[in-house]
Amino acid sequence: MPGARRHRVPPVRRAGRRTRARHPERGQDRFRARHRRVPRQGGGGPGRGPGLVRAGHGHPGRVRGGFGIVREALRLVRRTPGCLPLLTGNFAVAFGSNIVIPYLAIFLTREQQLGPAVVALAITVKFWSQQGLSMLGGWIADRVGPVSAMCGGLVVRALSYLLLLAASGPVPVVAACALLGLGGAIYVPAGKSALVRLLGTGEELRTAFALRSTANNAGSALGPLAGSLLLFLGEPRIGFVVTSAIYLVLAAVLLRLRKLTDLAPAVEPGPEAGGGGVPLLDRRKLTWILGCAFAFGFCYIQLEYALPVFTGSVQSPSLVGVLFTVNAIAVVLLQVPLNQYAGRVASSALVVSGALLLMAVSFAAASLGSVASLVVCVLLFSTAEVLIDPRIDSEIAHTVPAPRRGMAFGLVGTAIAGGGACANALAGVLAAGDGAPGSRFWLLLVAVSAGFAAVVYLTSAVMRRPAPAPQPVAS
Repeated sequence: MPGARRHRVPPVRRAGRRTRARHPERGQDRFRARHRRVPRQGGGGPGRGPGLVRAGHGHPGRVRGGFGIVREALRLVRRTPGCLPLLTGNFAVAFGSNIVIPYLAIFLTREQQLGPAVVALAITVKFWSQQGLSMLGGWIADRVGPVSAMCGGLVVRALSYLLLLAASGPVPVVAACALLGLGGAIYVPAGKSALVRLLGTGEELRTAFALRSTANNAGSALGPLAGSLLLFLGEPRIGFVVTSAIYLVLAAVLLRLRKLTDLAPAVEPGPEAGGGGVPLLDRRKLTWILGCAFAFGFCYIQLEYALPVFTGSVQSPSLVGVLFTVNAIAVVLLQVPLNQYAGRVASSALVVSGALLLMAVSFAAASLGSVASLVVCVLLFSTAEVLIDPRIDSEIAHTVPAPRRGMAFGLVGTAIAGGGACANALAGVLAAGDGAPGSRFWLLLVAVSAGFAAVVYLTSAVMRRPAPAPQPVAS
């Protein structure tokens, strides 16, 4: 009717909007339910702890982006009791050691008035004492516990620096260097074993090893700066005292972690022996890992010997310091993000062989001899180093039972030293008249590195084949 008042019909709202408007917390609950991280059923693969997946999805939950990965890694360190002191201790050890070691030869020749032959012998004894006795150091860690062995190694190193400071002849200097190497041989495998004892053998372990390597490289980059400052001020002896004090304080701090590592559950890898619950040692897999360590040592030593000498012969010697700085920065920045992304690759053989091929390409770039090619060489080399080193350590943790793990880490150090010794011998044979390797040497390294990559991958493929069933004995 005209003039009649019409009744307005309220608009019908969709249920979804009504629910969201009246109950906003429900939408948040649904978001949390979709994105929460829950344990993955079935674990993270053979010999690994339970992984993490997003609810409703079948793939591991990962934080995308480099900064997100670093935040996740730091969160892992904070939520694991004892992990932060271990990683900080690794930084302090590398920092204190590099206050002295890069300038040890200068100190012994200028301050102690020793001849070049004695200095070379002392440094060689220190190197082989640390690398050759790593298996002994790992055995000690297995017997007395990783934290106790770490603290003992730190005390031995602190005393050796004080002995170097007070030594007045060739014999005391060589003995102090041998003691210094022994302290390192005890500390390094024990530190890795302690990290595994705290974290178990889950998927987080590779990230922890990457963080450990990052801490070591950061200390190695900053330590020489402090040492050079003391050398510039004319007080190199203070460096020995400071380093000894750092080691003694650190030993007292780390000793408190002994209860944590003793109470930590031992998460064991691999198939279990019948009835005993103790995993069997896969000797073929251990041999393969040591072969990877030998190949890595053969290639890695080029960064410390052949590349600096070659760079000094074809370019300015000052470029050597720049290349070392580029290597340190690249390793620190790439270590955690690159290993997080490489963790998506289940095959360690694929990662190690690919990294060895990267080293082959870096050696090919070094053979060109230009500044740009040398920088590219170091960047590629740093990427390969970042991929191989934590992967070898995590494979040891997943392969070797806890009672033998310290000795296995020591064996890895010995294998790396053996590869480096073979590479140095080859470089000495092929060196030119001025002692620098030529382009032929780098091309040979390309072939050797590619050969190592092929052997690593093929031998791993052979090991994956099931063993033939034993044939019954005819009666």
